[in-house]
Amino acid sequence: MNPLHHLAEADLNLLVVLDELLRSRSTTVAARRLGRTQSAVSHSLARLRDLFDDPLLVRVGGAMRLTSAAEGLAAPLREVLQKAEALFTHASEALDPRSIQRTFVFAGTDYSEILFLPRLVPLLRREAPGIDLVTLFLGDDVERAIQAREVDLAIVTQLRGLSGILQRKVRHEEMRVLMRKGHAALKQPLTPESYAALDHVLVSPRSLPGSAVDSALELLGLTRRVVVRTQHFAVAAHLVEKTDLVVTLPGVFADRMAQSLQLVAVPVPVQLRGFTFSIGYNASFENDPAHRWFRERVVEIGCGEVAA
Repeated sequence: MNPLHHLAEADLNLLVVLDELLRSRSTTVAARRLGRTQSAVSHSLARLRDLFDDPLLVRVGGAMRLTSAAEGLAAPLREVLQKAEALFTHASEALDPRSIQRTFVFAGTDYSEILFLPRLVPLLRREAPGIDLVTLFLGDDVERAIQAREVDLAIVTQLRGLSGILQRKVRHEEMRVLMRKGHAALKQPLTPESYAALDHVLVSPRSLPGSAVDSALELLGLTRRVVVRTQHFAVAAHLVEKTDLVVTLPGVFADRMAQSLQLVAVPVPVQLRGFTFSIGYNASFENDPAHRWFRERVVEIGCGEVAA
């Protein structure tokens, strides 16, 4: 048998998961460090067990222990990954972005287009003028499109842990309540009760019912009325400007809309966990030098917005 047969059949991204599992000895910790779901890491562990024909990690009491085979893999695996990282880092560093001639398909909501594109496009014009962009709004179809390589990069709040999809956290935002200037509710600070009593717009890019706001209100024994549900953040802001409706949006976006329209952004009077935005992409792009350069610019812009 060709000695490269097993290598050709294996998903080399599994080795990254294995390395983290050998370090942390926990699927939960490994998932957090890799920016993936626990179910995705558990699925990868099952594939690794088949690949190496060994349990690798076994439960002993309340802890996970490495098998002797797993202990023997740790050092050579780390060496292989370090060499691979050096190889691809060198390829990325050697890349002249002005030489890239490529169209990247960028999937997200109008939120990501409004916050990212005004900074991303001028950067590309300066540093990589051969890159063209196509933007798509995919709603609940985003994972399928990533798996099918119909998009190069997606900006999302969450991705289902499906095979072949990598994701990386970019930014975290607290939420703000947006309402028109002169709204009666501005006469005094919002309370959970007065907030719940208002008529709301719900932004649901995936067109799914419910939200973090509804969950937080339910814990307090409160409910709200959602008068309009839309997939678009900017549409919600414009509706709020012309009515007595209110909408709860990520803070940076809400502040941006308040500056542009006749709106006021105020703190949310209930405890919300906020939103973490991530980039998602097909695992086959992980070591593509041009894709790596492009996604690193997107990450830098996202982190820059947090600091702004």
